[in-house]
Amino acid sequence: MIDTTSIPDSPGLLTLLPLFYIGWSDSVLSPSEMELIHERVKAADWLTAAEKDYLISYTDPKHPPSAETFKAWVEILQKHSDSLTEDDKASLSKIGLQLATSATGTATNGRWNDDKTITALQSIESAMGLDNQESVELLRGRLDEGYVRQMAVDSKVDDTLIKAWLDGDTVETKDRMRKLLRDPFFAHQHIPDKDRYREVILDQVKALAAQGLGGYAFPSEFGGGGELGKHITVFEMLAYGDLSRLIKFGVQFGLFGGAVYGLGTEKHHRKYIAPLTKADLLGCFAMTETGHGSNVRGLKTTATYDASSDTITIHSPDYQAGKEYIGNAMHSSMAAVFADLIVDGTSHGVHCVLVSIRDADHQLLPGVKVVDCGYKMGLNGVDNGRIWFDNVVVPRDNLLDKYGAITDDGTYTSPIKNPSKRFFTMLGALVVGRICVGMAGNNATKTALTIAIKHAFKRRQFSAKEGQEELQIIEYPTHQRRLLPRLARTYAYHCALEDLAHQYTQADVDHRKIETQAAGLKAMASWHATDTIQECREALGGKGYLTENRIADLKADTDIFTTFEGDNTVLLQLVAKGLLTEYKQSFHDEGFMAVVRYLNMRVANTAAEYNPIYRRQTSTDHLLDPDFHNHAFRYHEKKLLLTLAERMQSYLKKRINPHDAFLKCQTHMVALAKAHTDRLALKAFTKRLAKMEAGIEKAALQKTCALYALATIENNKGFYLEADYMDGSKTKAIRRQVSKLCAELKEVAVPLVDGFAIPSELIDADVLKPDVKLS
Repeated sequence: MIDTTSIPDSPGLLTLLPLFYIGWSDSVLSPSEMELIHERVKAADWLTAAEKDYLISYTDPKHPPSAETFKAWVEILQKHSDSLTEDDKASLSKIGLQLATSATGTATNGRWNDDKTITALQSIESAMGLDNQESVELLRGRLDEGYVRQMAVDSKVDDTLIKAWLDGDTVETKDRMRKLLRDPFFAHQHIPDKDRYREVILDQVKALAAQGLGGYAFPSEFGGGGELGKHITVFEMLAYGDLSRLIKFGVQFGLFGGAVYGLGTEKHHRKYIAPLTKADLLGCFAMTETGHGSNVRGLKTTATYDASSDTITIHSPDYQAGKEYIGNAMHSSMAAVFADLIVDGTSHGVHCVLVSIRDADHQLLPGVKVVDCGYKMGLNGVDNGRIWFDNVVVPRDNLLDKYGAITDDGTYTSPIKNPSKRFFTMLGALVVGRICVGMAGNNATKTALTIAIKHAFKRRQFSAKEGQEELQIIEYPTHQRRLLPRLARTYAYHCALEDLAHQYTQADVDHRKIETQAAGLKAMASWHATDTIQECREALGGKGYLTENRIADLKADTDIFTTFEGDNTVLLQLVAKGLLTEYKQSFHDEGFMAVVRYLNMRVANTAAEYNPIYRRQTSTDHLLDPDFHNHAFRYHEKKLLLTLAERMQSYLKKRINPHDAFLKCQTHMVALAKAHTDRLALKAFTKRLAKMEAGIEKAALQKTCALYALATIENNKGFYLEADYMDGSKTKAIRRQVSKLCAELKEVAVPLVDGFAIPSELIDADVLKPDVKLS
């Protein structure tokens, strides 16, 4: 291999350097590009063996060119660019050939300068998608000192500025994923045969692992990337493509990998992290049981320690104890099994144990039974299965023992003595899954809205008068009403989820706060996805029912998101529980009584906050005032919190069992959790807007935020009327203001969805493609 210092004297390298420089300018080379580059570079007879080695060394996605290498490349390109004419700069391949000519002073007869070489270079340029003016302009900006690309001035909202605001600090990773997922290797396909579909998805997940994307969540010392924030962003962006690929990626690297890292210790990290991030070790996450679902604490699978053999026996006592709906079950060789750990006859609650389920030939090991779940409503590219264990024996070291271990003398020990606290701490280590599912659901929603809104500007239906052109269906207020408030809510959830992800990656994270927010946002964002995708299906009419327009798959594949990582209704009860207490204990017995006493002590201090001051104001300025929105949202949440505490206290005074009192208040708790999550989203949206520079883009987003706020208040007008927070004249004014905002935002709806920057290759909806001309 040669040094970068030898590049100026190597005309052969200069022929390809422009392509490599621009190819890496967005920090990604896709699988198809890598395969093509390897093939073409090896076949390039104008290159020496050393030159080929050098170029191929820079096609590994996990080892991109360093900043120093990029700088050296730029200096080399600039050094030989003085003699280039405007005609020479017509394409990257022409630039490369002319740079080589300049470097040697030889116009003809170079080993690298003939028709065959020119054709080969142009072929590579085309296959890499670099045969376009944007690529040439980007390189010219580096070659021509002082060159400034001229941007078109447009008075309309600039979707690229919206994109920059949405992407924020994650722009580099998001742009890398956009580039990567455009590759034909990841193209959307409709594959009705589940077995073939699963193999395609498996190959794609392995390709993602080859890009180094499976290791971001884990420390570099164990073979990972050491950037948890990037792991979350990668997962979020994968939701723009095939959702089966997303879920299988999440099971392998998020659930299985997350269990090994989050619940294991260094011995597990050093042994398993590197192979699982490369997808050499495929694993599954075996928690849910047929008979227990969300009741993880009540799992019946046992993990019994045998001191005489220093082993643990995993056993499913009956059919209902079988692990249910386990992703990656048919491809995995190992399972992270959650079971009741029994040591010396004593149960220590749910722990996680690594269990090998298949041998090197992919045959099931003795005592392991796996049954394919078969075809599902959606996500048929994910190999879900059911798993039972019949006294399967594993070494003691297979216990993931960060929070509970068995010592060499056979004694159970834990750094967390309280069993309840230990259980919730274990589950808390896996909370990132809820953040990721919420983001994925919201991104699927963005795809559906992009299709439906752009179609609404293309599709025409009916006219005011005979002979006049038919109206675009977006002009109809009913169509605006069904799509634009949902677009506003999608923006709000984007801000809230991004803010939550950022909080989660901080060193001083408040885990209880994060768990509460993650539960609420996952539930609300996934319900929002289900509702919005259905509305988009109807907004597309019969076109929305066709697989070719993506909505069918989005609808089928995201429906399960309301159940993934916890049933939504159960999660919202957890949110309400978190709001009812500032203590860190379970919701029963003296702990709960202490919570009620604490809340009652606060009533006197907070009563003034429940006096609405804007009951009859209906002016536009007032209705669009962010202070009014914030006050209304806070009132909604606090009123529900107060009345819930009062109800619970009343039931307990009557000596009703705390569990029964809890059941009587379930719907009230869910309402409180929804109000709290709505306020979180508004707060995040407002906070993010405050950091944006003034301009027409900010004005459009401020209206979007106002639409989210007023549409949410309108949806809850029954509460506000019953609470006497506002009267009928005000709720009517709000309804009119929502319709007015929809009409105004209709004008910028396209740049608002374009701001999501979803590659057209991933949207891939026939309804948005140019009409086919009849011959």
